[in-house]
Amino acid sequence: MISSPGWAMAGLAIGIGLVSGCLFGMQPSVNGHLSRHLAHPLQASVISFATGTLILVVLALATGVFPPRFQSSPSSLPWWCWTGGAIGVVLVTASLFFVPRIGSLPWHAAIITGQLFAALILDHFGWLGNQQEPISKARVIGVALLMTGITIIFWDKTTPKPSSSELPRETASNQD
Repeated sequence: MISSPGWAMAGLAIGIGLVSGCLFGMQPSVNGHLSRHLAHPLQASVISFATGTLILVVLALATGVFPPRFQSSPSSLPWWCWTGGAIGVVLVTASLFFVPRIGSLPWHAAIITGQLFAALILDHFGWLGNQQEPISKARVIGVALLMTGITIIFWDKTTPKPSSSELPRETASNQD
């Protein structure tokens, strides 16, 4: 049984996760709008990361945790510890390219499904510093349901829809 502080922490994490997820859901559209006012999408990506970096430096300075102080030698860290920013560049820049072409919902469905698939594998093997958590039937079913969901979302996106003039008269009038 989970104690009360455990439930409180889980509730806080879920709440902050939902808010963060909403912000993450908005980010490609915000960056895409910025990109439409620049000569190239990479310029919007640069501005996005520069803004984020500036905010992080200000927060780190304000809280007294800048400059970074390593607890072990940076050269002793695994190579993949240095790839987080590069992963962010791929995600933000790909979002700038694809969201205007396929929309937010299919893009985020693909990202969320990919994140959960990666999390399933990372947890199972305990890779990248994660606590090892074996794959279970429930976890596989959950990821399979998400993959089914993304398939339905992409199917809907690619299925031709009748225009309002092609709808039966009673349906078209109910749409108003």
